[in-house]
Amino acid sequence: MPKKRKKNRKAPSQRSSRRSEPTQQASSPPAEWEPEWDGAPEDEEDEEEFVPLRSLADQYPTPAHAVKAVASGERVEWTGDIDGAKMRHRVMHDATGAAVVEQAVFLDGDLEKMVLCAAHQAGEKAQEQLQEGVLSVLDALHAVLRPLTEARVREVRPDYTAAVLESFREAPELHGPGTPVFGWHTFHSIGPDTTWEDTIDTATWNSSLAMSSWIGEFDDVPELQIPQLVRRLRDHDVPVVLCAHCERPITDRHPRWAGVWVTPDSENGPVCETAAPSPQRPAPRLGLFSDDDFGDPHRPDEVPAR
Repeated sequence: MPKKRKKNRKAPSQRSSRRSEPTQQASSPPAEWEPEWDGAPEDEEDEEEFVPLRSLADQYPTPAHAVKAVASGERVEWTGDIDGAKMRHRVMHDATGAAVVEQAVFLDGDLEKMVLCAAHQAGEKAQEQLQEGVLSVLDALHAVLRPLTEARVREVRPDYTAAVLESFREAPELHGPGTPVFGWHTFHSIGPDTTWEDTIDTATWNSSLAMSSWIGEFDDVPELQIPQLVRRLRDHDVPVVLCAHCERPITDRHPRWAGVWVTPDSENGPVCETAAPSPQRPAPRLGLFSDDDFGDPHRPDEVPAR
């Protein structure tokens, strides 16, 4: 049997437009390589090479070359993930006209679901207030997360200092729910000798795991747990509602489910999977289905003001 190539499970998924797909890790220490199938030898020699922003570098040897492409009207951008939240590297000009590489991490996971449901609950009149509240919460979370991600990198790079990120919002995604896209970003200046490696802040990449609620990665950070996130969002006038049973973010104002409490989880939607079971056992079935097969509805943990 031919040997299968080992795969870095923390490599970014391949997504881009003109954009290039790198193979970037979530942290500075060497990646832990895992076999793709049980029984693969541990001493596999044919490992995939780790090259950050590989495809950007393949197309544009340096950021300076990319700046020239942008000046001629090209869009130079990579979007992808590393088993965490979606990220972006984009060559652009800042407000002063200087050429920079934007490094961005987008909202994802439980926090994104909370914001999406809260945006529907808030209605059109309260959108500006909601968006300002989300940005304030992201600023507060960054203040908590940055020292943690910086400390992890310093375990292998003692002189490392993480970039200070800014929270941002962008126009809604095409065909999306009308909710702006939120995240953190920083900007790397571009000079004649700047390399693509110079445009990567490791802690920023690592924060994508926190944004996506990566299981086990930040379980020891109280501020990133669901109860604390909900409390902080509500304190900033973001009307988050959770199901009292399954604790998923829910809304009853989605245009396709008006009046029905639903979560943006395609596996559950309007059905609560952990609602209390009926105390009485159903009668023996004579057909394929019974009323129990309809499941139970979500129930809000608190009824929001209308």
